[in-house]
Amino acid sequence: MPGTPSCTPRGQALTWVAFALAAFGHGACAGEVPFAALGRITSPGSLAGVFPAYFASFSAPDTPPGKLAAWALASDPMGCHSYMLPDNLPGGRPGVAVVRRGNCTFIRKAQLAERAGAEAVIIVSDSDEQMIMGAGNDTDASIGIVTLAVSKSVGDKILAWTRDHSRNDALDDQPLLMSFEIYKPSALNPSELLMILLGTALVAAGAYFSTSDLSTRGTFQQAVAAPQEEVTEVDYELAIGFFVFGSCFLVILYFFMKYLIYLIIFSFCLGGFNTLTAIGSIFLQWVCSSLKTVAVNVPQFGPITQAEILAGVPSLGMVIAWYLLRKSEYGWFFQDVIGAGFLCWLQRTLRLPNIKIASCFLSMMFFFDIFWVFISPLFFQDSVMVHVATGGETHETVPMLLRLPAIGDPFGSDRMLGFGDIALPGLLVSFLRRHDVLSHRSLFSFEGYFGPVLIGYFFGLCATIVALEIMQKGQPALLYLVPGTLGTTVVRALCKRELQYLWDGRACTAGSKAGSRSLHDGRENPSACCPGNDGL
Repeated sequence: MPGTPSCTPRGQALTWVAFALAAFGHGACAGEVPFAALGRITSPGSLAGVFPAYFASFSAPDTPPGKLAAWALASDPMGCHSYMLPDNLPGGRPGVAVVRRGNCTFIRKAQLAERAGAEAVIIVSDSDEQMIMGAGNDTDASIGIVTLAVSKSVGDKILAWTRDHSRNDALDDQPLLMSFEIYKPSALNPSELLMILLGTALVAAGAYFSTSDLSTRGTFQQAVAAPQEEVTEVDYELAIGFFVFGSCFLVILYFFMKYLIYLIIFSFCLGGFNTLTAIGSIFLQWVCSSLKTVAVNVPQFGPITQAEILAGVPSLGMVIAWYLLRKSEYGWFFQDVIGAGFLCWLQRTLRLPNIKIASCFLSMMFFFDIFWVFISPLFFQDSVMVHVATGGETHETVPMLLRLPAIGDPFGSDRMLGFGDIALPGLLVSFLRRHDVLSHRSLFSFEGYFGPVLIGYFFGLCATIVALEIMQKGQPALLYLVPGTLGTTVVRALCKRELQYLWDGRACTAGSKAGSRSLHDGRENPSACCPGNDGL
């Protein structure tokens, strides 16, 4: 229909944008936190609390025991000239020098603090973004004290207190006392359970979109159904191409991430805007059919409906909000909303025809994930998949990930799950839901396949999180998700004596006289029956 958001050229292009973005979102990981420490202010009460700090690459490895008295030199806030800590620090405690970034190297600041008699030095960043402190060209320098970086907001509070409660560079009777300990992430965090539930819910939602063409006319699910000409069926060529193209592109990103990261961000923004607009306009047209009216006809693009314009406004706002807040503590929400749109849209138009293709495709991606996470460090400096997923040294994160902030973690370390770890097993789950619908089986019972395989996906994600916590490094999620989904499918089909029907892509109808129907076109084959239905 002219003016609808699913006209063929735009709809197919959007499908492939979503597919390409999902291709490079693999692996589950906790946000990479550099060697870090927890600082704890115990006095004064008004500043008491915990703050995150990051070790310099040249820092002494062990935090000093006990409480330290914070001290800052008012005449040289950068700490770039020789100085000495006063002898009258409260209770004779060792001191921690607090200096601002700038005017000299990090190594120079640490050397001067060590000569001044400090047990540690805190270097205050000029922003609230994480500051990485390297040795630069002074690779031979030896530093014997702990050197830590803190954010500007934390450092400003510490410096303001030392400035207001000191006389002649000697602290008064209201000292600022703090201690440090090496940061150890909690074994389990509620955000991990939420990530498992979110991933499972999006797989189920994708299956809902995938089978929308089988729904009753007039429902929203039927309204969102893709026209047949937009549906792409996965075949051997596509499966192999995905494997080869994905591998090549990962290597390109590994070496040229600092140049390509912004192209990826742009693609994510453009694809996110188009996807959310398409889904939103379908919903608006379903609610109010008059919004299908063409509002404007753009050359080289086609007609744009009133619904698309109305849906485009909040979609654009969502994308702009993500771009502006992507590095803040609020960016995860907008990224997950856009990601959910991508994943559902992809399932809407991309389908597996049978278990034969599914087994080939998922088995290839199973080894793809394992190689690029676990084996690639043997050929490259580190894990290619983890390096790409975390943005390398660009201080950007590849956005093809679901993100949830760790609850109660002072470092705000995000839990992440790649789009591909939802989209690829999701194709199998969507295929099985289509099989159950055409087989007239209850979707959430153990009579069919959709419910058991969704549970298999859930436990596969649980295994991924457990492995992540045990090994404390990024995991190839498909290592656990493929056995949880494809393995569950094959075992269940063997038990029901229906593997041949799934292998050929035929739906089963109940009863010994019933036939089977192709999952591709729904046509019935009266000469076949599903023995697994008898007595189950």
